[in-house]
Amino acid sequence: MSKIKTNDSVLVIVRRALSEFLLLPSIIIILFLCLAGFSSFLDQERIASLRPVRHFLQTHIFANADATSNLLGAIVSGTISVTTLTTTLLLVIVQQSAGSMTAQVFDQFLRRKTNQFYLGFFVGLALYAMIILATVNKPFNPVWGGTIAFCLTALALYFLVLLMYTTINQMRPAEIVNAIYYRVLAARERQLKALSFTTPIHTTSTDKSSVLVCEKGGYIIDIDTKFLAQFVTDNCPGSKVILHHCVGDYVAFGEELAVVVNGQDHELALKQAIHKSIRFDIQRDIDFDAAYGITQIDTIAWTSASTAHSNPAPGVLCVNVLHNILGALSTEKELPKEKGSEVILYSDNVFEALMGGFENLLVVSSESMQHQVFVGIINTLTAKMDRFTAEQQKRMEDVLLLSLSVMGDHVLTRTLDQSLTAASQKLRTLGCDSTVQAVDEAHRHLKESIGKLNSRSTRV
Repeated sequence: MSKIKTNDSVLVIVRRALSEFLLLPSIIIILFLCLAGFSSFLDQERIASLRPVRHFLQTHIFANADATSNLLGAIVSGTISVTTLTTTLLLVIVQQSAGSMTAQVFDQFLRRKTNQFYLGFFVGLALYAMIILATVNKPFNPVWGGTIAFCLTALALYFLVLLMYTTINQMRPAEIVNAIYYRVLAARERQLKALSFTTPIHTTSTDKSSVLVCEKGGYIIDIDTKFLAQFVTDNCPGSKVILHHCVGDYVAFGEELAVVVNGQDHELALKQAIHKSIRFDIQRDIDFDAAYGITQIDTIAWTSASTAHSNPAPGVLCVNVLHNILGALSTEKELPKEKGSEVILYSDNVFEALMGGFENLLVVSSESMQHQVFVGIINTLTAKMDRFTAEQQKRMEDVLLLSLSVMGDHVLTRTLDQSLTAASQKLRTLGCDSTVQAVDEAHRHLKESIGKLNSRSTRV
């Protein structure tokens, strides 16, 4: 059993490494190896039309095998040295940026296709030059191999300049947060397709059911709802599967993972199918988990806006990006339900993750007394509230009411005054009379503190 679990963990690590970083560099390195074989083929002079070009290069540039060997040796040693020094410098830059923008910087740096391309190119070039260098001997002079290596080295030097710029540019807060934003949108599209094979959980079933417990433990990084819905429909008629945990939830070993309803006749097959459809890992995967991207933005905003850094600019930027995500959720169209969706019961967690993120930032804005972040959240909820369902509007009301609990730590600036006025008007048009009354009352108390000598504890 322990050996199986070890093998599973190795496969998970390899899969994660390929998805996060290693796939593109590995492909580029393989292409360089193929290029080495192709250039060696050309140097065999098997293509008659290229012989004049090779003769010209050998006459004017690569006169003998020693000259080619010296050039290739310089390329190999120089490429390895530059790659090592540059990588070390870039990691220092990334680490310093992570000190202020949290460890989410590492995730974005690894997943950038440009970074993967540059590293694969430099390593592939070094391997290519080493292979061509190994073929050099007195009777054989790899003219084509040396020419290609020389041209690629010139290109690599220019890529080095681009790498420095793109790395520094990636460390800007706007670039980091926007990279997460676009990954959230991509993950959300994948989730909507998965949700088309499920039905939301509304009531608790009273039918006969059995509980399936978790056999691994970890974060749920993906649920293959298509496979599970088709399996239950085709092989277990009359059965249903209730998934109480969402993608991104942590489930410990032995805890409830799912509930099988009316599955007594197919219990073993159903449990095997459920375990097969749910993937676990020791960390969440932003490519399938939109809520994880929201949590990353929330974490960056919390760190920046708290007294640990007291920098409101990244916090406001994160709130604006969360505003964009909320707008995207308000306009998304639910895909038509697929066959078998009625047998898989599952509740989406992205909207709740977004509301939870706003609540966290309200708390930290109170701790650091940064009214800019506070105002941004109030404006976001006010602007988008009328675009959601009644149930979701109630949740947004709860967040607004929570904001009143921490508003006493702020000063009634002009922007905060305008935001509270706009929130009261929007709530009134939506018929949220009790919430309007609470907002107006809090607004009035904060106004009464203006012009008086107050401290943080006596303002309201």
